[in-house]
Amino acid sequence: MNGILNKLKEAGVHSIKSDGQIILEILEDNLIQADLIDNLIYDLLIKTKYSSYKKVLLECPRIHLVQLKRTMDKMKIIGERVIYKRSLGNSIDIEGLDYDVWSITEKNSLSFLSEVMDRNMDDVEKFLMSMRTELPLQVQKMYTIYKVDNDPIGVVFPHLEPDKDNEGRIFWIGIHPKFRGKGLGKNLHRIGLYRLKNDFKAKSYLGATEINNNSMRKIMTYNGCLENQNTVISLAFSNNLFGD
Repeated sequence: MNGILNKLKEAGVHSIKSDGQIILEILEDNLIQADLIDNLIYDLLIKTKYSSYKKVLLECPRIHLVQLKRTMDKMKIIGERVIYKRSLGNSIDIEGLDYDVWSITEKNSLSFLSEVMDRNMDDVEKFLMSMRTELPLQVQKMYTIYKVDNDPIGVVFPHLEPDKDNEGRIFWIGIHPKFRGKGLGKNLHRIGLYRLKNDFKAKSYLGATEINNNSMRKIMTYNGCLENQNTVISLAFSNNLFGD
């Protein structure tokens, strides 16, 4: 399994191992070693059936799918996303915006995130566990709260993507239901960008959102992020859903 992932990395495919799943990512517009990548992913899916990893996710530009025939035979399309990028070379102004960094283990952190995500506490703990598994060296400084008049109104989780040359990303972002529809999402996202540059020392930002999430697309455009012309397809392989 690790041998295949290392070969995929050499071919330009980024990967992260999480709880029970492997996440593969191809975001480049040019796919130089398509046949090699296709065969390696196919082999990975076969080996996954006999490992502790029961699910494989792949993010890949739509333009490449025709070159990944063996992969497409094994995986199912589950979504489509738009990619946004921004350089973090210039300063980011958050004057007038207030934020705190909370511990992911505190009770108030769990209860607030449960309200923002509208999920039960067990689901929230699983979410934070997956974040801890994927980003163990960063997780304790990621939980960022946007405050207005000292009240927490939203949460954003900025981080550096492993093995991506100081590329900053946002693991998750959300406004509390009581404060939605007030145009505050752009401030929360901006705080995330500010922390990426100043606290995580990121050189650039890459964001992704579902193609029909117009609110988030407007937020990223508002905060100076540029849209990539090629959309990215999300694919999944699961032993519970797919056979040979």
